Amino acid sequence: MGKKILDGRKLREERERYLLLQHKYDHRITLVKYAKEAMDLGDFGNAIAKYTDYLNIMAEVKQVKDYYALLPSHFDPKKDLTEMLMLSHVFFEMARVYDAIPKYAADSVRCIDQFINFSINQPYQVVNSEMLRKFIKKSVFKNPDPFKAAYQQIFVQSKKCYVVTFCYGPEHTITEEFRRLKDFLLDYGPGQEFVRIYYLLSSYAVERWERNQVMHAFAKLFLRPFLLLFSKLVLKFILK
Repeated sequence: MGKKILDGRKLREERERYLLLQHKYDHRITLVKYAKEAMDLGDFGNAIAKYTDYLNIMAEVKQVKDYYALLPSHFDPKKDLTEMLMLSHVFFEMARVYDAIPKYAADSVRCIDQFINFSINQPYQVVNSEMLRKFIKKSVFKNPDPFKAAYQQIFVQSKKCYVVTFCYGPEHTITEEFRRLKDFLLDYGPGQEFVRIYYLLSSYAVERWERNQVMHAFAKLFLRPFLLLFSKLVLKFILK
């Protein structure tokens, strides 16, 4: 009898915890909204508190030890893309606030690392990298090196090569050759700017091409042969 009472109590407690977590999850967007409003008002302490509440909810939902353990692999890229984008921006905002306070420098780096994790190879990667670039250009960081390194890392670790991938797919040898070209260009200042502009323009173009059968036909008839010819006649000399 006593065991049944204990089991029943345990089930009720688990049910209550589930309902509480569900309630918090349902209201997580409101937390982020309040945090953003606090950021805009310069109330950084309240903003961090609200952002942390949101991240703790996500960590609890995904059953990880803390929000620094959250990874893109915990999410469905088709269903949770908006959530992943929001997570990346929350980590970036927290990194900015922590950067302004010397004793939280390590927390700033951990947040920017999470921003990188939730940016690389995501459809919104270009948006995030441009946002970061503009902040770096404004020189708003007290310790800019981690942010500059993050900007470089997003490009270096990215496997995207938008136009070539559209034409040949992500695993083709031609695609791999153009990835090597990207790595080569990133060793030089002008090359980095070229890659940035290429990512910015090609990501928007390919997003529209994916839904356009005419562009699929154009890629097959013209872009694929051009890229193949370029790889045979030019890349083999560059990528010795």
